[in-house]
Amino acid sequence: MSELNWELVFSLVIASAIVAYIGDILGMKLGKKRISLFGMRPKYTSRFITVVTGVFIALVTLFVMAVASDTVRVALFNMKYIQREISNLTVELGKSRSELENLQLDLFKSQAELSEKERQLQKVEKDLAENLDKLRQVEEEVARLNDKARELEVDKRKLSEELEEMKKERDNLEGQIAELKAQAAELRENLERVKEGRILVLAGELLTQMPIDPASAEDLEIGDAISKLKENARLVLSLRTGLRPEAIDLRIDEVELEDALKQIRESKGRKVIRLEVATNAVVGEKIDCVVSVHDSVKIYASGEVLVSEVFLKPLSEEEAETELYNLLRQVNLKAQRDGILPDPISGTVGSLEATEFFDAVEKLSNTTPPFRVNVIAAADTYTEGPVRVKIEVD
Repeated sequence: MSELNWELVFSLVIASAIVAYIGDILGMKLGKKRISLFGMRPKYTSRFITVVTGVFIALVTLFVMAVASDTVRVALFNMKYIQREISNLTVELGKSRSELENLQLDLFKSQAELSEKERQLQKVEKDLAENLDKLRQVEEEVARLNDKARELEVDKRKLSEELEEMKKERDNLEGQIAELKAQAAELRENLERVKEGRILVLAGELLTQMPIDPASAEDLEIGDAISKLKENARLVLSLRTGLRPEAIDLRIDEVELEDALKQIRESKGRKVIRLEVATNAVVGEKIDCVVSVHDSVKIYASGEVLVSEVFLKPLSEEEAETELYNLLRQVNLKAQRDGILPDPISGTVGSLEATEFFDAVEKLSNTTPPFRVNVIAAADTYTEGPVRVKIEVD
């Protein structure tokens, strides 16, 4: 009731009452005057006016409602249109309901498909997680293999370097083998010569040596030094074999000789010239020699103690001989370390007379301990040697 349009209702009631009142008055007046309309009797004329009044009331009601309400106006004047629209809308509603049902079916299907897709997605995610784990394992394996590959590459380089070194060593060994074969052939040849004759010199043997100071020597003296070396070598070999010096043929390569002389002339310091045998030779053969030039400096001064040792117990002659021999061997090793040129064949740097050696042995065996034995340089000693020593017992 609260939603009822009371203004419209009151307006209709008042308008209907006014029209009815006017019709009633008009009918009464026409009835009293017994007016006839359209040739009708007064009684029927009054009824006609009543009917007209009712019609007018209806028209007024419709007019007021039409003016007062858009809905009524539309219902009065557009009813068929509205009915057609309602029919159309009803049809469309049916279609919409059908489409809605189809959409609902599609929705159900979509939901089912969505559920299936979600299950598939979960499976894919699970597979993806497993594949990612496998991928990590593969990446770790690849990293490990890369590290291994780098290690193998390093090993490969090392092996390549070792292979190159081995190839060089092989080449060196092949060269040495070739050289040894040549030496073996030479030895066989020398052996044949030995069978036929007596060996005069050995390869590498030092025949003689001579110090020379280019600063105080003339060019002629330097040139004569080689001749003196050859003469001294012939004398040494003559004493060894009993042959005349003129019968001993010494040969020196001219190029090597010139190089040696050039080194001496261009040097400002003291030098020593050594004449050494190049190859083995028997009596009656020519002797090939090589000339070597070395710096000559003072290594030991006269009176310098070379080796010293203290003995705290008495020594027998055998023990004294052994200890003295050890001291001399120490002198030999020390002299070589200090720069004394050793003999190429024996490896020694000097010698001690047998009488001096046994005198020292007797002195050591008869001395009451404690005592000190000093091996002293007997004279100034240069690079070429020899180291001459004397033995003192304190």
